[in-house]
Formats: sequence, structure tokens, C-alpha cells
Amino acid sequence: MSLEDHLDALLAPASPAQATPPEITRPAAAAPKGWEPGVRWEPDGAMLVTAPAAEPPPQDEAGWRARVEELGLAVPDGYRVRLVEARHDPAAWHRDAQGEDAVTRPVWRCRYLVEPTVPGWSSAEDLSALVRDVMRRRRKPRTPGAESGRALAVVYADPQVGKVGRDGGTKELVGRVAERFDRLQDHLRDLAQIGRAPDTAYWLDAGDCIEGFENVASQAFTNDLTLTQMVRLHRRLTFEGLDRLASTFPRVVAATCGSNHARVRRGKDAVGPPQDDWGIEVMSQIADAYAKNTDAYGHVSFVMPEPWRDTVSLDMAGTIVGLAHGHQYSRPDKAGDWWRAQTFGRQPIADARILVSGHYHHFRTQQLGAGRLWVQAPTLDNGSDWWAMRSGEVSQPGLLVFSVTSQGWDDLRIL
Repeated sequence: MSLEDHLDALLAPASPAQATPPEITRPAAAAPKGWEPGVRWEPDGAMLVTAPAAEPPPQDEAGWRARVEELGLAVPDGYRVRLVEARHDPAAWHRDAQGEDAVTRPVWRCRYLVEPTVPGWSSAEDLSALVRDVMRRRRKPRTPGAESGRALAVVYADPQVGKVGRDGGTKELVGRVAERFDRLQDHLRDLAQIGRAPDTAYWLDAGDCIEGFENVASQAFTNDLTLTQMVRLHRRLTFEGLDRLASTFPRVVAATCGSNHARVRRGKDAVGPPQDDWGIEVMSQIADAYAKNTDAYGHVSFVMPEPWRDTVSLDMAGTIVGLAHGHQYSRPDKAGDWWRAQTFGRQPIADARILVSGHYHHFRTQQLGAGRLWVQAPTLDNGSDWWAMRSGEVSQPGLLVFSVTSQGWDDLRIL
């Protein structure tokens, strides 16, 4: 070919096939974000492999291993391949072979994990290193203000004022209650020293404030106070306890519930609605008195059951706490069943995460459901001798206290 012929060939227009190479005539669309083919190394030595779009994934490890090895990756000894994610793309660009046009057809996008056959800490040496590293970890300093608030619950349960028993009568009861109030001050000092001082106090009267005369015939001969004296003494003891809290906390909430000993009765039969209760009446009297002196008690509020109800719930620092006496169920083991039924019936304690009860004169706690807690409070009375003779069980008196935050409870003690 002459020089002129070569020059003509170079200057001549190129054919369509030469002007646009087949492999870029119709470029394939990019993979969706996050599904770009590649390999990511995991901290434990595993590899997360995102494969290019392809046919449906194999159904066994041999096929998964072959798919990974097609990408030029070698699976080390002691490792296995596992399909961890597969997505069907019904309208993806796909090229069957180099040099062919890209076409639209369904494809699968898959991720495979190349991981050790056994965990990395299976050996004694690795397990020791794991334990050592975890135990050397230091927790982060607590950030001030991480909690929305911290509330103190003081459970005043079953004093049964006027009752005479193995532990004495009215004189001994007053001395016992006064001592527990002093221990409460010590408890508050302890909380302050460890940086968990509450900013709000809740007085939870769990019922049976007086012994009464009408529940059983023997009550007429085992009391050392008249009915009006019982009510008067309970009011003064409650006033003393609330006064100590009111002088310590910027906010105090006092709550009570209906009970059996304090219920207005004729014989064993209740008279009137559930709120016809001496404990509720005494709390109402104190609320009236505090309302006359807002300078000293304006930061104290009161919660009592709604009409035709005998339980209450309170929002304590972001946690709902329910208060019930406990006479609604026949024995302590039935508390969980009764609480569940109350939830189905949308009763006042339906949303409570913590349920506080009295009535059974001994301390008990039980976790129920998903993160719920039942707390059975000890008694403050002079002893239940009839129960001790019947069962051999002897209740130990005490004032139950615990703290509540939006995360739950802590610092539970019996004073």
C-alpha cells in the first residue's frame, strides 16, 4: 500500500463498530448505594464480601465458597463461607459477557461472610485475653444531669394503730415509728454521700392505718385505743412523717389507697364505696390542713383513689409506680395474676412498672413480665400473733424505702 493509501485510510470516517467499542455502547448502571462489589475486613478477622449482581445464590456452603472464589479470593483453612444477605433486583442492568451490550434482567445481589469456623476466643489463651481486656476497661465518668430526676419512695404500711400484740401496744408502736423516721434521715444522708440524693419524696401509705373493731370479733378485746383515738394517732404520725419530708425536699407527694382494716364496716361487710376508708379520710384531712399554710407546705401535693377505685398510680421521675393495699387477692402468690388482670381491665395500675403493696406483713419482691417489679412491703404493726400460731411465720417490722429514676429503681432498704 502506497503512502497515499495509508493517509486516505487514516483520514477516512470510522465505521460505527470502530467509533464506539461494543463494551461501552450501553454502560451498565452502577450498583445501588451500599451494594458496590468489594470486601470489608471485620475486627474479628472475618471478611464481608459483596458480590457483583449474578444469578440466584447457591443453596449450600460449597456453592457460596465457589461464588466467593470466582472473585479471586482464597478462603483460608479454618474458615467457612456463609450467605448473610440476598436481595432480588427485578430491573438491573446486566452484561452476560465482555463485549456484549448491557441488558435489563432480574439479578440477585448477595453478601457473603468469610468467618472462622470456631470463635476466635475458643482457645484458653484467647479467652484469657478477652477477660483481661474487658476487666481492664474503665467505665466512663457519669455525666451530670444524665437522669431526669431521682425520687425517694417511703412506704408506710400496716401500722394498724390501736392493735396490741407480742411487740406491745400504742406506746411501742409510736416508739417504733419514731425510730424509723430517724433511720430515714440517716438513709438520706447516706444517699447524699454516694451522690444519689433524691430531689423528690413520695410518701406511699399502703393502707391498714388503724386496727379497727369490725373485721373480726377478737378485735373488740385486742385494742388499747378507741376508734376515734386510732384515727387521731394515725393522723399525727402521718403528719410527723410528712413534715420531716417537707422540711427536706423541694417537692413531696403523699399518696394512699383503700384497705381492709381501715374500711368503714358493719361487721365484716363494707359500708359505702371503696373510698369510704379512714386512711383516705386522714390523708384528706392533712391535705386540708396543709392548704391553709402554703408558705410551709405549698410544695406538698396529695394523691388519693378516684371514686369507686382503691388503687393509684404515680409518675415518679419517669417511672410509673402503682400503689395497692393487697387485700384484693387471697394470698401473696396471686399478686402477679391480679396485676395482670388489672392491666387488661385498664385499672389505675395498668401502666405501672413497679407495684407496691402491703397487707401481708412481710417483705417480698418479684420480677414479673418484661421489666415489671412487685414489692411487698413489711409491716409497722405490733405483730400478727394469729398468723404466727397458724403458720409459724413471724413478720419483722420495718419502713421500706427505695429510689426511682426513669431507668428503674435502686437503693432499696428496710429501715
